[in-house]
Amino acid sequence: MQLPDKGPLMENAVATSAEELGALVQRALSGGNGAFLKIFARGTGGKYYITVLIDRSKVLAAECLVVDTKQNLSGEEAIRVLNSLIGKPMVVDVYALDELELKLSVADNVDVYAQTPKIPLDELFKVPGEGPPAEPVKKEKPIETKAAMAATAGAAVTSQAAPEPQPLAVEAEKPRPAQTPAGKPEVVINLTGGSIPERAFQVYAEDLLKEAKRIKGLTINRIEFDANVGEGVVYLNVHIHGNSTGDSRDIEVAEKRMLHAVSKYAPVLLREAETKPIIRDVGIIIDGQELKPQEIVDRDKKKTGNVTKDGKISLSVLENVWPYFSAYARTVVAEIESAGIKIDKAHFDIRGRKEFEINLSLVVETGMARDSVYRVIRDILSRHAKELGRSLKRYITVHNIEVETVSKANVPGATATSTAVGSGKAAEILAKKELIEKEVEQLLKQAGIDELSALTEEKKKESEETMLRSRIEPAVETLKNRIHAELKLVPRVTFKWLKLNHEIRSSTVYVDIEASFLRENVGGLFGSFSGVSDEKIKKDIAATIQRVIKDVSREYGIALNLRKLNVVIR
Repeated sequence: MQLPDKGPLMENAVATSAEELGALVQRALSGGNGAFLKIFARGTGGKYYITVLIDRSKVLAAECLVVDTKQNLSGEEAIRVLNSLIGKPMVVDVYALDELELKLSVADNVDVYAQTPKIPLDELFKVPGEGPPAEPVKKEKPIETKAAMAATAGAAVTSQAAPEPQPLAVEAEKPRPAQTPAGKPEVVINLTGGSIPERAFQVYAEDLLKEAKRIKGLTINRIEFDANVGEGVVYLNVHIHGNSTGDSRDIEVAEKRMLHAVSKYAPVLLREAETKPIIRDVGIIIDGQELKPQEIVDRDKKKTGNVTKDGKISLSVLENVWPYFSAYARTVVAEIESAGIKIDKAHFDIRGRKEFEINLSLVVETGMARDSVYRVIRDILSRHAKELGRSLKRYITVHNIEVETVSKANVPGATATSTAVGSGKAAEILAKKELIEKEVEQLLKQAGIDELSALTEEKKKESEETMLRSRIEPAVETLKNRIHAELKLVPRVTFKWLKLNHEIRSSTVYVDIEASFLRENVGGLFGSFSGVSDEKIKKDIAATIQRVIKDVSREYGIALNLRKLNVVIR
């Protein structure tokens, strides 16, 4: 179908369920009167390229190209193909259309429009049922019957008792009683809601057994798959029975490695059966004792501990995000202290699971007003929380800040002077200092007024340079620390190292920066970062560095200019 000349709202988005595809459509409709979809998917009949035109409530036109045979399908046939593919992995380009673009699209594709039934969107993106059917599938009974027969009548009788049309019975033929003493594991598959080729489960089980052979003292006797099949997905419970000749430590290691293996090899079902596996429960039963998966037990477990060795910073947060928030806490504290607020104690309490809220209690030493301290701290927390939220793809807010302010015990200059003036000994020293200064001034006048003028100008210049350098050095150090902390939070890459050099010219500081990153190549079926170029990442890094330079320049009252920037992404 033809489409007005415009760019996509979303490109190369991956949808693996009806809900995800419906969410993409709703996002397009939220900003327009209609949407145009380009869908690329693979099914049992081959590869398909489908185009769909919709308005806010229904399908207007649909067309399908069978890539392998170059066959074009329109209208109801294209809708039927799309329905069969919903729930399977598909790559989608989404275009948002306003009222004029929608009407022009209908006019340009009026032939396809006339052939397409106007199906409501609720029916097109209907969510497939996930629960098991009311009546159990009859395939389970032959397995139990055959297992009982195998225990009494032997392998030959068992093979004849299983009817050929029931593929699950073939699976039960492998763990024959005669082979069980020799260590042949039994593989049992219980399917509800649909069917999946048994070959996929066999390959999955073989991978698990290969992993078990690498574990000291572990022997697997039985692997049981309880699978509830939906449209393009399978909800899976995996239970592994075995024995161990090792001690309690060996059993614990075996448990963790097998739990990891269940998740590691699950994608074989997607490869062999084109069905996305979703693991709901895992059970490891060793020597008759069931060991609960540590990932599931600890999913909602909070970890509380010190972030720094001196115990100044403590953190309470879910274990699976501890590394992210511990780095966040260190970065935030370093930036608060660089703003002139000394932190004696800080406790970060991070609440929530899918969304996080930050609660901070801290004791600080500062000469600033309480309102100013609170404002500075909230600004720093909010800014870094926003960056961390982008990296974790979670919504993070700053909820509550409790600040206990302690007056500075020793403020340079003012406190020392007031103490000195207050004492009689200090008053005597100051009087002698004035007399000496008068004598020096008289001697300089005798030497000539010009010499005095040159000397005072030189001293003035030296004092100005000293004062400027006293501000530049901490400013550059703060700049380096903040850039280092910010670059750790840049998404899609892993920060490796930073080089920062500076040169002082008059009252301006010129900065040269070189940073190295390692690109992260992880994600979904087609790579979640495949659509993000290195140039886009470099632009984000450069913008982050420029923002930090601007903030530090404003805080220290020094002109900081970025002269050279080199970003390396490997």
